[in-house]
Amino acid sequence: MGKLSKLGFLINPNGNMPKGDIKSKNIEFDFLGLLIETKDGEENTFNGAIKLDEGSIYVEKRSRLNGKVKDSFDIDYDDINQDDIQRIADNRIQFNLADKNLLLKTLDDDMLNNFEYKLINKLTTGSFEIEEKSQLKEAILNIPEEIRKYHDLYKDGIITEEEFENKKKELLNS
Repeated sequence: MGKLSKLGFLINPNGNMPKGDIKSKNIEFDFLGLLIETKDGEENTFNGAIKLDEGSIYVEKRSRLNGKVKDSFDIDYDDINQDDIQRIADNRIQFNLADKNLLLKTLDDDMLNNFEYKLINKLTTGSFEIEEKSQLKEAILNIPEEIRKYHDLYKDGIITEEEFENKKKELLNS
């Protein structure tokens, strides 16, 4: 019999493995969520786990019932470009590959944003490191949202008008 890995799926040393090669068993995935694969007009839904490795994008298709890995495959960075990736909604990203489309869905916006930034940066610069300019741009885009959050706290009576104004000035001057 096999043994249980840290991810909770069975590792069978006798070879009864899913179709793809499960090459990384103790990794931290960059995306966990719903994966809808459309190939030759047929749509299949899985729980998906995706890791952006240095040389390729590693994808695991898992059972929606028990989380066991049903299949895995790699997407080479040379086989995808920035135009093949579309953010079609706040919680959805679509990959338009040569032989199939992958739709990723999640309720974790931060995870999806980090996944998208990391992937786009890898495709455009060859590195996972996000440049300081990108981080600064992201921080600037977040300032109005932060002000809205503090305004809501003020409207709900959680903070005073003075505290709201001070925080707004602090954010605008940063």
